[in-house]
Amino acid sequence: MSWYVGQQVSVLRESGIFTIQEIQKTQLVLTDEFGFSYTYTKDLVVARQAIDVQKIKNKDELTGARTQRQKPPSSKENALPSIDLHAEELGLPAQLPAHDVLLAQIHAFKQFCNQQLRARQAKFLVIHGAGEGRLKQEIKQLVLPRNGISMHDAQWSNGAVGTSRIELILSAFVPF
Repeated sequence: MSWYVGQQVSVLRESGIFTIQEIQKTQLVLTDEFGFSYTYTKDLVVARQAIDVQKIKNKDELTGARTQRQKPPSSKENALPSIDLHAEELGLPAQLPAHDVLLAQIHAFKQFCNQQLRARQAKFLVIHGAGEGRLKQEIKQLVLPRNGISMHDAQWSNGAVGTSRIELILSAFVPF
């Protein structure tokens, strides 16, 4: 590699941008963006190269992927009815306090359960998100003590569950 004074470089296992101040036989004297000087062997220094970000393709553009939330991947589960309880999917105002959002999400869950019972649909999906799990815990507390309804994890994403499969025993479930 041919080095020159004033060249911007990076150092392996170091962060920041360095500029070459002096070239020695096996070492380079560098200054960082704050003006501090360092001496590194040439094998630890790499030349910086500008990247034209305009030429980088967005992965979603390349694959034609939708920008909407992804539904569970299983084709069996894709056939199941589902409700997305994210606030923006329910059309809740952005300025709504968190507690009111949670109450609206729980209300939507109850309505959807009752609707599935009327439609005689024994299995369906509830998309609650993989965040801190508050909504999932609230739904679990509604479901666990009731007869005729059970809740199971349906989708794993980076170790977190963002979707649950709800199963109704149509003859035993009492509407909310």
